Amino acid sequence: MNCKISFVVISLLFYLRLHAVSCLKCHVCSSGNPGQEDCMNVNPSDTKYLQECNGPTNASCRIQEQWIEFEVLRQKSEKRTIRQCASNAYDPSRPCYYRAGFGGKTNVCNCLGDGCNSASQTAAALFVTIGAFLFYKFLV
Repeated sequence: MNCKISFVVISLLFYLRLHAVSCLKCHVCSSGNPGQEDCMNVNPSDTKYLQECNGPTNASCRIQEQWIEFEVLRQKSEKRTIRQCASNAYDPSRPCYYRAGFGGKTNVCNCLGDGCNSASQTAAALFVTIGAFLFYKFLV
């Protein structure tokens, strides 16, 4: 009987260990790179840009929407979408945040789960964050 229990416990530990070392898969691309212009609209079922992230240092997936204001540098303005593995831990209380500075602004959303940084799954979070920012800026 002890042998059966030991086998079950060892099998369970082995399974949990295998599950723990499995890598997160995120879409990795940038619409600013030649040939990756379609990175702006990645379908959740599309695996073209889906890659395994490197172990424990990449804890979540990320999508960044950047509005580059090159006009201040006398160049053409553009919007870029960057999808990548993220090394920062996922914070459910702040999945998205907004940054702005000289020359542009960026909306960043992090998420958990394989392929979670596709367009349809993060678009709602992006719109909510941008809407909250605009509400705060113009009404408060």
